[in-house]
Amino acid sequence: MRDKRGWSKIAASVAGSLVVSLTVAPRPAAAFPFIDASNADSLPSGAPLGQDLPSTDVSGLRNQLQLTGANVPRAVSGWTIIPSLSMQEELTDNALVAQSPRRSDAITVVAPGLTAMADTYRLHLNLDYQPALAIYANEGPLNALTQHLNALGSVTVVPDLAYVDVRAVSGVQSLFGSLSGTGTVGTAGIDAPNANALVASSVPGGGALSRGNEIQTSSIGISPYLLRKFNDIGTGKIGVSVDASSYSPVSGFASSPFPTTTAGGQRLVTTEQFAQFTSGERFGKFQDILTADMSQGTSHVDGSSGDPSTQTTSRRESVNNQVSYALNRSVTVLASIGQEHIGYTGSNQAGLPHVDDLTWDVGVTLNPGPDSFITVRYGHLNGGNHVSGDARIAFGGHSLVTVDYSNTIGTQLETLQSQLNASGASAQGQLNLISALTGGPALTVQNAQPVADGIFRTNTLTMSYQSVWPRDTYKASLVWSVQTNLSPAYQVAGFDVNFQTGQETYIYAPGATNQQTTDVKQISVAWTHELHPDLTATTSLAYSLLHRGANLGNDGTLGFSTALQYTLAPGTSLLARYSFYDRISRIPGYTAYENLLMAGFTKRF
Repeated sequence: MRDKRGWSKIAASVAGSLVVSLTVAPRPAAAFPFIDASNADSLPSGAPLGQDLPSTDVSGLRNQLQLTGANVPRAVSGWTIIPSLSMQEELTDNALVAQSPRRSDAITVVAPGLTAMADTYRLHLNLDYQPALAIYANEGPLNALTQHLNALGSVTVVPDLAYVDVRAVSGVQSLFGSLSGTGTVGTAGIDAPNANALVASSVPGGGALSRGNEIQTSSIGISPYLLRKFNDIGTGKIGVSVDASSYSPVSGFASSPFPTTTAGGQRLVTTEQFAQFTSGERFGKFQDILTADMSQGTSHVDGSSGDPSTQTTSRRESVNNQVSYALNRSVTVLASIGQEHIGYTGSNQAGLPHVDDLTWDVGVTLNPGPDSFITVRYGHLNGGNHVSGDARIAFGGHSLVTVDYSNTIGTQLETLQSQLNASGASAQGQLNLISALTGGPALTVQNAQPVADGIFRTNTLTMSYQSVWPRDTYKASLVWSVQTNLSPAYQVAGFDVNFQTGQETYIYAPGATNQQTTDVKQISVAWTHELHPDLTATTSLAYSLLHRGANLGNDGTLGFSTALQYTLAPGTSLLARYSFYDRISRIPGYTAYENLLMAGFTKRF
């Protein structure tokens, strides 16, 4: 009879092979979902593994999270539906988030919500929806209804053959970026004091975001596909996808959770055709992945002051073949070769990027443990030579470090679609979107970079750390994103601030150079401590630095938040929070600070 140690080695080997099969796969396509029926059960959850808690404590912790933190455990089968209502009262000393005039105000926020999970034979679904209505006592023109939605679903049409993937995200972000973690694109609802954004100041109407500088960001996609395993020879996948995304200034009272268009906004519709064959167990330590991908996009920029209406179309075609070889259980080497075409055409625009080139890369994946990997690649992609990499390192049974470094070409909405389709659902807290590859944060660039028109080369480094203990949770994240504008017609020529309303505006003009850059560095830390089984404290701190090219000015922002959450009764929690936000800018009139006090409650039915 095998002893427990032998079975542990076998389990570690199987888990390691699953990690290898994911990490040596090509990076997710431009839009097609990374998760499918063949890998959904082996993707990382984002939570550190090996929590050494007694079973009674685990049960109690799950119950507490369900009641106060909205962590709804997945039902064994069937549906779990939990409606909720959050109400908050906020006091701010700078409602316009402006240097002058400083106007104090009281803000009432009403946010009904719905959390739904399905785990049935035909449907797997994770959905979290929470619209938020902000009503100002004095500054009535700032009243707004914004949307917060995360949804991931998979429908089995024909078992072991036909499936449909659906996904959606909607949230608000800063029009001008670099707001020290503020933004709700991909994060949970407004009542989560320790959401991925870390600094809980993203409630509409307070904490650096108001109608003067916020954008409603939305994306929705549907992808029917066929997936079939041919014994031990391999697995074939073929499908099509349609994705629609938009940036919409919150100019009216209510915004839509679905892609819409308003003056000064952007919208993008992308269609994609995808095919892939992955060799199976018959070939032993060798694995071959052959991929063909084509996509077509149409982007509209709706005119506003200084920004003419334009339309841009894009085409991407690529064929890639990757071969990997497992030297042993811990080391896998890989190499790929292919061809890609990337082309953009636009109305009244010249000099848009065009790539028609051979692609290649070489790399290695290291597996130091059953739930850890480090992948580093070097190759020629998107018209240049680049280093890329991903890492997930779990250690000590409580801690997790994730790293992602990438280089892409496309519009900001194309990047949003790509990152949404490369996302999975977290297993802790409310439904936050995480990287389906590493389990780290997703959509971080959307909350950090200023919203801008044009086509960009974007280099992004994202690092995260979290450590979960019986009474404490520690989190930290680092985002470094450098965005280079490749569209001469979309160069930013100026920046205007309306001192009476707090409204901020970019001014565009055809540029003499196509190398205008925006560099954002953002670091944040958070600590959650259980003072009592019914009382939890969260403290977070974030700092970001934004550098604009062409002498347009730099911003440094600091955000601080401390909160207490108390379980009043089963399903009911109280929340009190103090937040401070400070922005120091070289742009005249853009420097501002704000103090915000909030008290509220959440009831889950």
